[in-house]
Amino acid sequence: MGVRVKAALAGGMFVAGLLISGCHKEPKGQVVAIVNGDEVSMQELNAEVQAVRAPASADRNAVRNQVLQRLIDRKLIVQKAREQGLDKTPEFVTRQRQLEENLLASMLGQKIAGTVPMPDDHDITQYIADNPTQFAGRQQLLLDQIRFAAPKDVKRLMALQNAHSLDDIAAGLQKLGLNFSRGKGVIDTGPLDPQLTKLINRLPPGEPFVLPSNGQFVASVIVGRESIPTPAGLARRVAAQLVRQRELTAESNAQVARERAGAEISYQQGFGPPAKLK
Repeated sequence: MGVRVKAALAGGMFVAGLLISGCHKEPKGQVVAIVNGDEVSMQELNAEVQAVRAPASADRNAVRNQVLQRLIDRKLIVQKAREQGLDKTPEFVTRQRQLEENLLASMLGQKIAGTVPMPDDHDITQYIADNPTQFAGRQQLLLDQIRFAAPKDVKRLMALQNAHSLDDIAAGLQKLGLNFSRGKGVIDTGPLDPQLTKLINRLPPGEPFVLPSNGQFVASVIVGRESIPTPAGLARRVAAQLVRQRELTAESNAQVARERAGAEISYQQGFGPPAKLK
């Protein structure tokens, strides 16, 4: 074998050795593990640990190590999915974009929240005075109810608009061929939208009202009321949260409205927005 050939082989072996040694990474510093070349960072692990919300009495190191093993298992599954090309499918691309957009929207919402101050005493007092059904006038409404599944064409329920009792509702559902069940229920006016509570309280005695509930509809009639005392301190804390949430919603909606007003949006025929959004 000539000198040049030996030198070339030796050089090639030396380069190959460098490549092999370069591919073998060691977990250190901010890298806590490496799974088939895929690094697990300390930041990634800490985020996973925080999501677990372990009790304060738990062994933090034990929790961290358990979470790390689950994280490694997930990375192995993800690697297998990539080997099978699942990350190249249209479904993955669509869902990845959806998750990314939801995350960015959530992060912007958190940033907006940081700009909205807590309400002052005047705003809190005014909110409590304006919405007594959530505080001093808070009640538990005792109800007779009829539950029924939503028909495919919800407009069919317009046939019930002249029903003025649960018996009328039952008769109307029978005519529509819809199954239903009767029972009891309660509504706490505290977390209920105050405007909805006002509408319910204005109904004549025995007059039913219909609300959607988990893919069904529930027709209810008030048969009793029980007061729910709300301590003043708790009332003010709850009112502060509700006022701030109202302000956050208003600010978020305002930002969306400003962005929509300045955006260039075009639609395919038949996909345009309702007139009020144009």
